[in-house]
Amino acid sequence: MTALGHEPKAVAPIAMRVRPRAGTRRAAASLACLGLGAAFVLPLLWVASLSVRDEADILSLRILPGSFHLANYADAFKTFNLGPLFVNSILITAGTVILSVAMSVTAAYAIASWRSRLTEGLFLLILLGLMVPPSLVITPFFIAMLNLGLYNSLLGVILAESAFALPVGILILRGYIDRIPVELVGAARVDGATSWQAFRHVVLPQLTPAIVTVALFITIFTWNDFLLPLVLLPSSDGSTLTVGLATSVGQYGQSDVGLLAAASLMSVLPVLAVFMAARRYYVLGLSAGALKQ
Repeated sequence: MTALGHEPKAVAPIAMRVRPRAGTRRAAASLACLGLGAAFVLPLLWVASLSVRDEADILSLRILPGSFHLANYADAFKTFNLGPLFVNSILITAGTVILSVAMSVTAAYAIASWRSRLTEGLFLLILLGLMVPPSLVITPFFIAMLNLGLYNSLLGVILAESAFALPVGILILRGYIDRIPVELVGAARVDGATSWQAFRHVVLPQLTPAIVTVALFITIFTWNDFLLPLVLLPSSDGSTLTVGLATSVGQYGQSDVGLLAAASLMSVLPVLAVFMAARRYYVLGLSAGALKQ
């Protein structure tokens, strides 16, 4: 009995009613995630199934292949001349990632460290690049590369890809740099470190997950890009995998579906391998960006 003579209300039944609702919500969220994952994985599994079938088995509606021809991969590599296409895609992607990440880190650090109207205006100007699709400026890019003598060269594609990757990299990295306590940099400066030494030994190690996240975004974007290599590399044999595979399809779409599926799957594997190798840093980068201190 309380002082007023009333029994206290029981709260256990309320908790028992809340827990089933929370469990139902978690189950619904899990089912939604599984459905979303299946929407991305099932097409890849279907392509993998087509890649080992013979011509007679291509049009069958069965999920599992009735035939198993691993020779399709070797035939696709020779038929579509994937060797030079792989080399060009790797060189363009690696060059774009190195150039974009290096410029994004230094630019984001400069903008975050020296706050002024000039740097804020410059940051807003950089962000405008996110609103410009490549198709809108492809003609000026073509004329500029032609005048600079970079047309039909891998360097021209690397510079063009980096121009579109920089705004994303600077936007993400500036947010991470703003989260680094200024006391760490101040302590390094007190100990006699220069601005470059403080950046290299204090700021840069803190940005490892963010740099990996940005590098993965740029890798996927550059590896899958179609428009810039198509315009700036006129020869399909000297272009990238996306352009080479698209132009390898015959007139009216006539092509060996099994070989094309095998070539498409091989073109996905390098990016998948890079993502799996760096997934730990990628998850750390996403989780760090989602939390507030």
